[in-house]
Amino acid sequence: MNRVKIKNESRELLKGNLWNILKPMLIIGAIVFAFGLILGISSGMNIEENASSSLITVLLEAAMYPLTFGYLVYEVKLVRKESYDINLLFAYYKKFWPIFALNFLIGLFVGLWALLFIIPGIIASYKYAMALLIMVDGEDDPMECIRKSKAMMNGYKWDFFVFRLSFFWWHLLAIITFGIAYIYVGPYITVAEIKYYEELKKATANN
Repeated sequence: MNRVKIKNESRELLKGNLWNILKPMLIIGAIVFAFGLILGISSGMNIEENASSSLITVLLEAAMYPLTFGYLVYEVKLVRKESYDINLLFAYYKKFWPIFALNFLIGLFVGLWALLFIIPGIIASYKYAMALLIMVDGEDDPMECIRKSKAMMNGYKWDFFVFRLSFFWWHLLAIITFGIAYIYVGPYITVAEIKYYEELKKATANN
């Protein structure tokens, strides 16, 4: 996979589109912050604190899945230069169960592999790395998304690992700037990973 080409194209796409990418991220961030306040308040009320807080955390995380999926759809459409708008963030609660099931299964399978040792868990996470994007492309069966992701990533897991590792200095820049650089780095990495997926589809089209 031509990592330099993918990253150059991603930076080009960011020109004039940075705000369009940041806007949904800020909306999701505000919602997460609001949920955090709700969780903090509920914990402060001492309503069976530990069990209650844990349950609320799980429920809020599950409630966020369609929102983050909508964000992914939004970004994919932007990368493909298709029509998109902010309403996409909230358009996928009608697909709550397939989205929830896919996230749950990915977490379960990665967790089970990680029980063997940390390395198998990491490898498993790369096997399933494209599953959500495959669902964005119209596959509604969670297990089929996982199967297709494993097939796509066959022979590309190390390449994708190196691709992600190539952003190390960008992450370091963001840390040095106390997270401020993530205003650019976050959208850049998001777009680059979608671009990688687009190239991977072409490379594995006959598989």
